[in-house]
Amino acid sequence: MLTQKKTVFSADWKNWIKTNIDSGQNIDGIFKILLDEGYSYDAIVAELNYTPSVPLNRLINPFAQEKKQNQKDQTQYGTAIPEGKLFIPNGEQFESDKIELYTLEEFLTEPECTRIVSAIKSKLRPSELSSHENDKSYRTSRTCDLEFLNDSFSNELDIRICKLLGIDPSYSEPIQGQYYQTGQQFKQHTDYFEAHEIEAHGRHMGQRTYTCMIYLNDVEQGGETHFTRAGAEFKPKRGMAVIWNSLNSDGSTNIDSMHQALPILKGYKAVITKWFRSHSALPQSPPMFIKEANEYIPAYTKLGFEKLSLPQDLFCKIKSFYEENKATTEAELVAGDFIVSHKQNKSSSLIDLSSQLRSDIHDVMKPLMEKWCEKKLEPTYVYGIRIYHNGARLKTHRDRLETHIISAILNVDQEVTEDWPLLIEDNYYRQHEVLLKPGEMIFYEGARLTHGRPKAFNGTSFANIFCHFRPIDYLPRLVI
Repeated sequence: MLTQKKTVFSADWKNWIKTNIDSGQNIDGIFKILLDEGYSYDAIVAELNYTPSVPLNRLINPFAQEKKQNQKDQTQYGTAIPEGKLFIPNGEQFESDKIELYTLEEFLTEPECTRIVSAIKSKLRPSELSSHENDKSYRTSRTCDLEFLNDSFSNELDIRICKLLGIDPSYSEPIQGQYYQTGQQFKQHTDYFEAHEIEAHGRHMGQRTYTCMIYLNDVEQGGETHFTRAGAEFKPKRGMAVIWNSLNSDGSTNIDSMHQALPILKGYKAVITKWFRSHSALPQSPPMFIKEANEYIPAYTKLGFEKLSLPQDLFCKIKSFYEENKATTEAELVAGDFIVSHKQNKSSSLIDLSSQLRSDIHDVMKPLMEKWCEKKLEPTYVYGIRIYHNGARLKTHRDRLETHIISAILNVDQEVTEDWPLLIEDNYYRQHEVLLKPGEMIFYEGARLTHGRPKAFNGTSFANIFCHFRPIDYLPRLVI
């Protein structure tokens, strides 16, 4: 069956043709690409006002030729990254054999977006290109160099993006903000440096690899990010991150990462962008990917933790047991110096639980925690009642990879001079301070998230119980 050849060029293809002709691309190569895209010979001749100077079977796709040249000559600038190395908790990977691309909704909250937009608008300059472009309408947005604002939140956000991708900050460029007004755009381009740019821009840190772009507002109309060759398009959505790799898995540049920011038809668009490179800026290069094995555990919930009230009947049983057995406490020795004290030798002590109370805790907590994480669970560990003493600190840490996957802390009793917060990082790498009073509890993804009480405890005693479960289908992921 013969396929009907296309004869009408869309506005996107017309822009693509103009952009590549203006930038000096081989017109025979442009002709070949249009043939490969299914356009008829006569339609291409009419659109280009040009007839190929060589037979059709000798036309060469310049992008394919460029890809081979990159593989041969630019290995020193790119880096091979095994597939599956990047892991974005709560993210979705775009299904494609052309590009490695992810989205993550609500990486930033509405207040965070509002704050960063205000910072961007405070110091804007015309956006630049890495090489000369004759078309003055090619990129018409404005840019803010957030690193120069001395803004603490911008610096914190820069670190959070590095943590999200799990890439050492020395492999990254400073974070930037871009601001588009009605009518402004950024035509088709790739983030990697072209062959004529790489020597100037990539000699020290190499080629661009991953891009992390985050939308800061819902655009009223227009402003979509369109990956023209991979077939993906994203409407700006406040707080959503779009992450992609501009290189192939062998380290060569990927022409299929070509994309454009479509014109704003109504309103404005604000984004932040952070680029990563193939080489570190440090003389002694650390590893590029720095996530711990625990960070490859799936994110079973959106935020990663939730504060709740302990069921009253269970709390009464635990509190009665605690009061009856205070005299039986034994000094606790925790391997790895997780609990330390600068005031006295005894930083914590422990009351062992009865088998009946341990069973009651399992029976009550299991269905509650299954509902929270939407997984069937098996109990792995219920600790005794730990009592922290004056001056104690709980080192920030992640729990055991094999067993402490879905966890809870049950607050039993406290005699405090000042509040003693739990510092916990969520699945979006935000830090939170959580205060628990007797009868309150927190569910949290213990092995995934860093948590601890780094502030010295000021008081007489602080008693709680740790309760750990594991999804029945859980297997630790093999880290590449």
